Amino acid sequence: MAFLPLKPIPIKDRNSMIFVAMGRIDVRDGAFVVIDEVNGERMHIPVGSVVCILLEPGTRISHAAVKLAATTGTLLIWVEEAGVRLYSVGQPGGARSDKLLYQAKLALDEALRLKVVRKMFELRFGEAAPERRSVDQLRGIEGARVRKTYELLAKQYNIMPMHLTQFWPILIV
Repeated sequence: MAFLPLKPIPIKDRNSMIFVAMGRIDVRDGAFVVIDEVNGERMHIPVGSVVCILLEPGTRISHAAVKLAATTGTLLIWVEEAGVRLYSVGQPGGARSDKLLYQAKLALDEALRLKVVRKMFELRFGEAAPERRSVDQLRGIEGARVRKTYELLAKQYNIMPMHLTQFWPILIV
């Protein structure tokens, strides 16, 4: 049977995580299967249905399962019992750095950074950012607008402003 590359399911459409302890994870019929070696029971995990599989002590995982996890973008995390400590994490989908390098380029080039900040301002407020403003100036304008929005929402829903909440116990007494 030829290997067909799979397109990972978007994270928003997956279950968040599953803990596996005292079992063996392998691949059967193209899906993850957890085999309970004590009782001989099997549990199938649909391919790509979870964001991550947490492997607790006593769990073994086959090479085929690790390969399937990488192909489907399922993160593997080796943890202590109940996830108390983290020991190791796999890199789903391979270790690509192209997006990280692109973000670094945008952050380090002042002109590109200002262009990104202006676009974010437009997305947040539905209007173009004021011309000839620095990143810090736009940040200040944004902060003032957000505070004003919070104030209006507080009045609309009859919520006490945050600066008065520190006196709340005094007002009750």
